[in-house]
Amino acid sequence: MATAAQIEANRRNAQRSTGPRTEAGKANSSRNATRFGLFSTNNCVLPGEEELYDNFCHTLWDSLAPVGPIEELTAGEYVRASWLLRRCAMAAEGLGRYSARRRAEDNLQYHQDRPASDPLLCDDCLRNEAAIARARGQAWSIQRRSHADLQKLQAERRARATELQVEAKPEPVPAEKTPVTEPTQSVTPPISIRSGFPAATPSNVGPALPPAQPSNARLHP
Repeated sequence: MATAAQIEANRRNAQRSTGPRTEAGKANSSRNATRFGLFSTNNCVLPGEEELYDNFCHTLWDSLAPVGPIEELTAGEYVRASWLLRRCAMAAEGLGRYSARRRAEDNLQYHQDRPASDPLLCDDCLRNEAAIARARGQAWSIQRRSHADLQKLQAERRARATELQVEAKPEPVPAEKTPVTEPTQSVTPPISIRSGFPAATPSNVGPALPPAQPSNARLHP
């Protein structure tokens, strides 16, 4: 059990510890909780991959074309997941080379000629293979979800922009309608083909004459 003097000394020492004061010290302290490996909170970039990583991120960023902080945050998740998928592929390839090298060493030591084994069949690789599979599944899920969310955000942004354009466009003023007077049409009677004169129609024919009565008078020589 600590004595009163030890407790007082610990209290004085704690007051002197103010944490990092410089910007570099604060940056290093912020990375103390970072887990290195496939599930790191920051993208793991190996030495010599800095230029490749920059080109990778900028190419995806330009392709996604995010606008605004929310879209940029979603696009960043997509880029991070894509880089993690690349790392998973490289880790699986490296694990295969390690398994083949181990089998070659065993053949040399035990004078055997066994072919290179699959990492899934190597007891030393099963744990790493399972970790790669989990990381790949997690990255693929994040990539698919973030891409769907980004497309939804971009569609909503374009729809809002279209609505604002429609609202800002002035409505056309309807012109005053003037009454339209229909022109009187003169009806020209059809021309008779036989005589060349206008044919008889109800409009140009006078009152009908009574039919001629037969005469009973006889002609005398």
